[in-house]
Amino acid sequence: MSDTALDVAARIARGDSTAIDELEVCLGRIRQHDADINAVVTLDEAGAFAAARAADALRAAGGPLPPLLGVPMTVKDAFATAGLRTTASHPPLAHYVPATDATVVARLKAAGAVLVGKTNLPELASTPQCWSPLFGPTRNPWDTRLTPGGSSGGSAAAVAMGFSYIDPGSDIGGSIRIPAACCGVAGLKATENRIPRTGHIPHLPGGRRSVRHLLSFGALAPSVADLQTALAVLAGPDGRDVEVPRVPFRLAPPPGRPLRIAWWDAFGGLPLCRRTRAALARTVSALEAAGCVVERRCPEGFDVLKAWQAYGWIAGTEIGLGMPGLARRLIAAMDSFVTRDQPIAHAFVQGLALDAQRYSRALNTRDRMVRVLERFLDSWDTWLCPVACTVACPQTELVWWRRPPDIEVDSVPWPFVEAAIGMVTPFSLTGSPVVVLPAGVEDGLPVGLQFVGCRWQDEALLATCADIERVLGARPVPPRALTTDRWT
Repeated sequence: MSDTALDVAARIARGDSTAIDELEVCLGRIRQHDADINAVVTLDEAGAFAAARAADALRAAGGPLPPLLGVPMTVKDAFATAGLRTTASHPPLAHYVPATDATVVARLKAAGAVLVGKTNLPELASTPQCWSPLFGPTRNPWDTRLTPGGSSGGSAAAVAMGFSYIDPGSDIGGSIRIPAACCGVAGLKATENRIPRTGHIPHLPGGRRSVRHLLSFGALAPSVADLQTALAVLAGPDGRDVEVPRVPFRLAPPPGRPLRIAWWDAFGGLPLCRRTRAALARTVSALEAAGCVVERRCPEGFDVLKAWQAYGWIAGTEIGLGMPGLARRLIAAMDSFVTRDQPIAHAFVQGLALDAQRYSRALNTRDRMVRVLERFLDSWDTWLCPVACTVACPQTELVWWRRPPDIEVDSVPWPFVEAAIGMVTPFSLTGSPVVVLPAGVEDGLPVGLQFVGCRWQDEALLATCADIERVLGARPVPPRALTTDRWT
């Protein structure tokens, strides 16, 4: 069993360990393994030791302690870090050093976390793999031939390997959920606009903001309890992101009755690999055996094909508004080369045309889908679904001018975009909170499943997932991590 962020904080608070000790353990793991994994792209040992010494001094002084005192954290390189290089893997930002922290970074520091370094991502957090033009690929801790997922691939790999115990993530099309599933860690995509985006790239520093929908924030960590603490720290307005409402964090108790869990496995005709099917079936059986009410159900009127189209139109329009005009037009001109077996990619390219009527239709579809899903979840504690068609797949460098290679699902090729993000984008469209939990290891690779909740009810979803986590058991640890000293 691996440590959690709260385990580390508790050891430091009790005086059983120090922040310096815990930092040295994580740095030892990074030195031993990160040459193979390439998760941490900017290491700040001097700053981390200074923060750890300050944490130990605060502990020695007595008095109330912040919830993450001395806990080593890494930060996805899309979030600004004051005085520390922040690139978003975008070559023009290779030497960019912000003057201030992103809101999520400032809040985690205020909660006592110790920043160890920045983690890898694809350029501008743009793909569900993790290949950076500045730093190269991050490799999956379970099998270095495979992707850790993206865009928060470096974050998930770092947490899986114990390089850190928490890493804030961003998710517009599975960027927290896919890496969590690929690497075997817990992940939270909070309700859209629950956590401020201030200091996140994109948009580019000093640039105008164009993305107004679909993007959510959260964290990757070893356990649901860690995610509960992260949400309590991160949620709420910051006075700068004007779309974050005053929704106070209220820790939710367990339901106090058998959980009601709906599950589904059919998304627009997409297949599931044998590993994912086995883990899903085992999870359903385990939940039933634990006394939960579990039924295979889908919300009436939840049209996945329409959700994909609306998602693509909104994403294409809003991302396109932030692109240089020539680049946007060049990609939009590729519409005739996108085949009809690529509905998400096709809709995204259409969105780049910046058609106001099409954009308005997509937003109205989004409204309908939110209503359908919220009504459905009035009767269920969560909706359990796969994260993707398959577990971690081979790593690929993705470039905009070339169709990405198909993803093989049990040796059958499927279009890359749809196979990678087709099961996560409906919940990006609705802005719903989603927790990903590890559901075991199948043939040497972890399988993650996503649990969807009602909008603005993140705390209730996390309480439900804490009960589910107890049924599923402790998260799996990559075998290579077990070779590190003091892995408990």
